[in-house]
Amino acid sequence: MQNFRYHKKRYILILSFILLLVFFVLYRLGIFENKALKSAMYWEQQGRNRVADTLERAIADTKVTEEAQPNSAVRIEEEKLPGGDSSNMFYIIIGSFINSENANLVAKQYSSQGYSTSIITTTNRNGKKAELVSVKTFDNHDEAVKYLKEFQSKADPKAWIYPNL
Repeated sequence: MQNFRYHKKRYILILSFILLLVFFVLYRLGIFENKALKSAMYWEQQGRNRVADTLERAIADTKVTEEAQPNSAVRIEEEKLPGGDSSNMFYIIIGSFINSENANLVAKQYSSQGYSTSIITTTNRNGKKAELVSVKTFDNHDEAVKYLKEFQSKADPKAWIYPNL
């Protein structure tokens, strides 16, 4: 009977040591880590990657802007129709910019797509200058609205009409 107790104690001690060793190895392999924590760490890394991609894209856009030629679009202060008055003009605007380089870049982009772009320089009540990039000009409001709907559906849904009244 004493011999049985001796072996029982010995096996329990060896068994507990093996279990402790297995638990330690599994812990080191990450079996007991929280899956939510792993997921949060993964999405944090993905967020960092998105920010890095956005910064790279912004740097690339800046280089393109710097390389753009400032005289690539037609600048107008006031456009006149042949034999008509320029006071009632309606422009289809695709962008409004404070920075003239950005206006030139967008005008060049739409010119390469086949539109005849022009840049209209305006000043608001506070004296701030803005440059509007136009893709088409009309002397009739109804024609401008009709073209705007077509243009919004096929090219730029954010386009709008600028009336030069």
